Amino acid sequence: MIDAVVRGITSLGGSAATVSLPDVERATFALLPFIETIKDRTTATKQDFSTVREHFRIVIASVKVATGITLDIDPLPEAAPAPEPMLEFLPLLNALHQLQDEQAAHGSLSRSLIPQVLQRLEHEARIGAGQITAAKFQELLLTIHQTDAQYLGSLRQDLPGIALHLSRLRAGGVAVLASDSGFDAPIQMIASLHDMAKQTNATPLVTFLTGLQNFLTLIVQRRIDIAAHRLQSVETRILAVASMVEEWIADGQKELDMMSRLAPSG
Repeated sequence: MIDAVVRGITSLGGSAATVSLPDVERATFALLPFIETIKDRTTATKQDFSTVREHFRIVIASVKVATGITLDIDPLPEAAPAPEPMLEFLPLLNALHQLQDEQAAHGSLSRSLIPQVLQRLEHEARIGAGQITAAKFQELLLTIHQTDAQYLGSLRQDLPGIALHLSRLRAGGVAVLASDSGFDAPIQMIASLHDMAKQTNATPLVTFLTGLQNFLTLIVQRRIDIAAHRLQSVETRILAVASMVEEWIADGQKELDMMSRLAPSG
C-alpha cells in the first residue's frame, strides 16, 4: 500500500512540474522521504505517522492555492447515534395490566413478577416521568428477576432446614425445646426470609412465612406440646413450598420474556 502511495505522490509531483506548479511540485517531492520512514511498521513511531499526515496537509494546501481544488483527507464525522427507542408509560402500563389479567384468567402461572414491575413504573409515573427508554425497561426487568431469583434461591436453601427442626420437634416433643436453643436459628431464618419476601412484594410468601413465624414463636415461647400430626402437616407444607421454587424461577423467566417483548428491540 505504501508503494502505491509513493507512486501516486510521484505522479502528482511530475504532473505539477509539467503544468508549472512549482509549489505543488516542491511540497509533493518533499513528502517522499517522510513516507519512507513509515514503510517498516515495526520501526515507525506514532510521531512518524503524525509527521507524514502534516506533510500531506501541506501538499493539499499547496494544491488548493495553486488550483482552487479542495481535497479532504480528514475522516468523515461519525453519524449521530440513532435515538434510543422510548416507551410511553401509559401504553406500557396498560399493556402490563392486560398481560397480568391474561395470566390470571388462564391461571398459567402460580406466581407473578408483573406487580413488582407495575409498582416500579407507577412510582416513576407519579414523580413525573412520562417515558422510559427501552434499554432502561429491559434493565428494570432483569434487576427484578435477578433479585427475585436470589430470594427464591434462599428459600430453596433454608426451608428444608426449617422443616428438619420441626421433624426433630415432632420426634422429641417439647423436651427438645428445653434442651435445644437451636430453635432460635430457624426463627431468625424465617424472619430473614419474611423480610426479603416483603421487599420483593411476594405477598403469598409473606402470608405463609408470617404464619410460620408466629406458629414457631408461640411453640418456643410457651413450650406448647403440639400434636405430631399437626407438626407433620406444617412440615409437609414447608417442603411443598420449597419444592415449588424451581417452578417459580421458571415462571419468572417466562414472564420476563413476555414483558421484554413489550419493548422494541431497537
